[in-house]
Amino acid sequence: MVDFKKHLAGKKAEKPIDPVELYDTLDRAHDKGPLRPAQLSVLSLWNDSHSTNRDVIVKLHTGQGKTLIGLLMLQSRLNAGNGPVVYLCPNNFLIEQTCAQAQQFGIKTCIADPELPDEFLNSQQILVTSVQKLFNGLTKFGLHGRSINVDTVLMDDAHACADAIRQSCRIRIDASEPAYDSLKTLFASELEAQGVGTWADIENKKRDAILPVPYWAWVPMESEVAGILWVLPRYHGRLS
Repeated sequence: MVDFKKHLAGKKAEKPIDPVELYDTLDRAHDKGPLRPAQLSVLSLWNDSHSTNRDVIVKLHTGQGKTLIGLLMLQSRLNAGNGPVVYLCPNNFLIEQTCAQAQQFGIKTCIADPELPDEFLNSQQILVTSVQKLFNGLTKFGLHGRSINVDTVLMDDAHACADAIRQSCRIRIDASEPAYDSLKTLFASELEAQGVGTWADIENKKRDAILPVPYWAWVPMESEVAGILWVLPRYHGRLS
């Protein structure tokens, strides 16, 4: 009788980290052939020189397989023991499309419906979700000291994601609302210091006059800002 336990003891199948090698191990659909030359080039370059870089941009023409490249990069991170990882999409249609493509190539993904799944939190699968799910004031990923430590975040269609982030972090208050004057008074000195002329235009209610509130002025005033916004119906009860 053969003792298979003896032969298998201590031997564990190692997960490939090289995304090109990883691709060859996937249980792909029968119509999914080898990687395209452009995909091979990008993945090899990333694996050899950029896999540990903090910020990486992949730019390819439409239809050259950026989605698969991104999925393989994230799966490589998971195989290397680095997780959790997130694949961000600018809308729900692309979430469905990305998950469907991942399934065709044998890459396991999960979605937030509505809570963050254990498969993501335990670094077992790639979370595919919307950019709005991460970037909002009530984010499921948590804020400050209670936030979830994510190893890698990938944005599909970075320009569209950046626009969505700006919209999520923007507050629109009509000049006729009391909160507008309260906020303007709160940051008056910081705004005037940026440009006396533009500040004068704002005071004179010129619509095209714009001055940004610097983050170093905003952060210390978070409590005061929350108190001002609390009176607005659309923010009431959402600023605790």
